[in-house]
Amino acid sequence: MKTLFLFIALFLLSPVARADAPPKFDTLKEFLAWADTKLGSDDYDGLASAQVASKDHKETRIAYIKKLDVDFSDGSLSKIFKGRNFPADKTKLKLGGHNKELGHCHIDFVKVKGHWQLARIWQCR
Repeated sequence: MKTLFLFIALFLLSPVARADAPPKFDTLKEFLAWADTKLGSDDYDGLASAQVASKDHKETRIAYIKKLDVDFSDGSLSKIFKGRNFPADKTKLKLGGHNKELGHCHIDFVKVKGHWQLARIWQCR
């Protein structure tokens, strides 16, 4: 009976734990659609909370995301990076930065246990 109770308790609690975990992405297209939805609904907190790198304070992360949203409010990330994919042979990826597609905004990713996660959104200038 204790085993059954433990199994049920773990089963019921596991979705709560997963809901707080940073999102994982298998394709860049999946991330871009997700990020476009977050930006379109001004869910800066959601984008800030999804970052797995802890280099910046939450307020700083939100400021970077707001700047990205203002700078690219007329286009979507999905359009800007259409046709791009996560690299199969690497564990890190950077979009934008150093006056590329996103000006000086960087979107960094890291591959963890076979899935990609948003590491950091930041500005280099």
